[in-house]
Amino acid sequence: MAQSHNRSVSRQGDIRYLGLDVHADTIACAVADSGGEVLDLGIIPNTDNAVARLLKRVGREGEVRACYEAGPTGFALYWQLTRRGVHCDVIAPTLIPKRPGDRIKTDRRDARQLARLYRAGELTAIWIPDEQHEALRDLARGLERRPCRIKPGPGTGSPSSYDLTGYDGPLV
Repeated sequence: MAQSHNRSVSRQGDIRYLGLDVHADTIACAVADSGGEVLDLGIIPNTDNAVARLLKRVGREGEVRACYEAGPTGFALYWQLTRRGVHCDVIAPTLIPKRPGDRIKTDRRDARQLARLYRAGELTAIWIPDEQHEALRDLARGLERRPCRIKPGPGTGSPSSYDLTGYDGPLV
């Protein structure tokens, strides 16, 4: 069950830095004001409606900058946030500064750390493909996973005698 706190975050004129720890079903959220503390906003469902409610709680369009770690959930959240007028950066996980000995990981702690580091300017964003590039990448991944057996056929072993079971593309 998704949890949420009813804390409202609304100081006029400040930029709010939203750290999101994104999973397939949930998003842990934290916000850091320009000069204040980092607040844990709880865990919300990973749905369009829940994200829209979160953005209303955090502030008007233009005052919020969001970030989350690149991962298996892809870029759908990035596109959703940018369509709503929120600047969003997807962060390279390997370039997130880690303190020595800081091994305890929880979703909420990760969200707070992202918000804090984002506000400090210590995170490195990655290039985000547009939806057409992403569709092309999905197609390429699908073709890579497609079963195709290429092996020498009987005879000379020349390319014309190869068994291309499962391949229906052009033979050049």
